[in-house]
Amino acid sequence: MAEPTFFFYFFLLLLLLFLGAVIKVFALKKENNLLAEQLTETTVALERTRQNLTKLQEKHEKIVEFQNSLGEAERTTNLQMTRLNEIRSPERPRNSPERYSYIHSLTEKGLSVEEIASILTISTHEARQLVALSKIAQGN
Repeated sequence: MAEPTFFFYFFLLLLLLFLGAVIKVFALKKENNLLAEQLTETTVALERTRQNLTKLQEKHEKIVEFQNSLGEAERTTNLQMTRLNEIRSPERPRNSPERYSYIHSLTEKGLSVEEIASILTISTHEARQLVALSKIAQGN
């Protein structure tokens, strides 16, 4: 039998290199498939996270809008209470019959509706109505 020659060893070396390359290709293909699956899972998770973020932003906007409405309602209530307290101030006459007689006496003195309104710290419209009511009350 003949001894293996240089070409035999060369061919054997090429065959081993080819087998190594094929094995490496299969390993890279498997790794590539795993990375593709991970990318798909990550993309799906990212999309879910985006949807959750959108929902949370909508909830946050509703909460901020509600808080702004509450703040506005509180400011309106405070303004109304301030005005209500001004209306209920002790400087103004509270007893209706006394008020009518007081307004009647002011009217008899020749004061105008505007002057009566400024004395009683009420609107001219309210003073005009009270003057009319006092005239009705004095007529009875």
